[in-house]
Amino acid sequence: MGPDCQLCAVVKGNGYGHGAVPVSRAALEAGCETLAVAMLCEAQQLREAGLDAPILVLGESCADEAPGIVSLGATAAVATREMAEALNGAAKAAGRIADVHVKIDSGMGRQGVRWDEVDGLAARIAELDHLRVSGLFTHFAVAESDADFTRWQFANFVSAAQRVEAVLGPIPFKHCSNTAGAVLYPETRQSMVRLGVGWCGLNPGLPPEHMAGLLPTLSLRAKVVLVKTLHPGDSAGYGRCWRADACRRIALLPLGYCDGYPRALSSNAEVLVRGKRVPVVGRISMDATLVDVTGAGDIQVGEEAVLVGRQGDEEIGIEELARRAGTIVQDVVATFGPRLPRVYINDSRD
Repeated sequence: MGPDCQLCAVVKGNGYGHGAVPVSRAALEAGCETLAVAMLCEAQQLREAGLDAPILVLGESCADEAPGIVSLGATAAVATREMAEALNGAAKAAGRIADVHVKIDSGMGRQGVRWDEVDGLAARIAELDHLRVSGLFTHFAVAESDADFTRWQFANFVSAAQRVEAVLGPIPFKHCSNTAGAVLYPETRQSMVRLGVGWCGLNPGLPPEHMAGLLPTLSLRAKVVLVKTLHPGDSAGYGRCWRADACRRIALLPLGYCDGYPRALSSNAEVLVRGKRVPVVGRISMDATLVDVTGAGDIQVGEEAVLVGRQGDEEIGIEELARRAGTIVQDVVATFGPRLPRVYINDSRD
């Protein structure tokens, strides 16, 4: 990103399903200076784990959450006078100055004050003596797919930033680039970029050549807990939507859509067993997934199946699962549930 650009690791949604606290520690160890979350409870989890790095709360917070944000020493996103006033009051009561980042809606139409309506908010903040605006930011809507709209958003952000600084003076941090924005539009990196799925080693939807060398950090593995033979005409799973066309060896894996393995992958995905791709058969249920291991050899209970990751010469990525399920990689990893045990390995040391 360059020597003058700080890295912010976005760890919302339980670190995109990877586990917020361990991956936050890894991100800070690797050189990220700031962590970002979506809401107050996520910031509280990081502080309770002993992380004292700067934390930016990206989401739209309620005024009654202002004391909690201030007490954690977190930085809130501000887009309304009401939230600015609530934070100022909480900071005054605590005897401190609260850092805030003003969120600008540059065209996404979600959180933030509209880029052409920032003057009033900036003027009000200038009157509040317990707030310090240390950042301005926006969020790109289609950085991975629409260059014209992204550049239009960036121009709106630059214009709004100039107007805010005309009232409040120079502001240290300006950030608008997510992973796709940071990769495709170097001019938008400003003084900080917010990396989400990129730091997880996932491609947010760019052509593969733009993400060359990216290494996924996550694999999903399960043990075979049951193997049985289905005879011609036998069905597997709810709805009888899959039936054996011959004698088939079926293996049961003890996880399902409750654990975040998408139900949309029913009879629409593959799993690695003994380094071979074997098909998911029947409907994925809440707690179980069935795979046809007929062509994989004499599979036994206790053997490892890889649902995401590498085994032998084969690999299944989150991107493949997302494509098959008709969704995005963020949706897949963010829904990996709490029942899944998470094991953390540092490949540089172990």
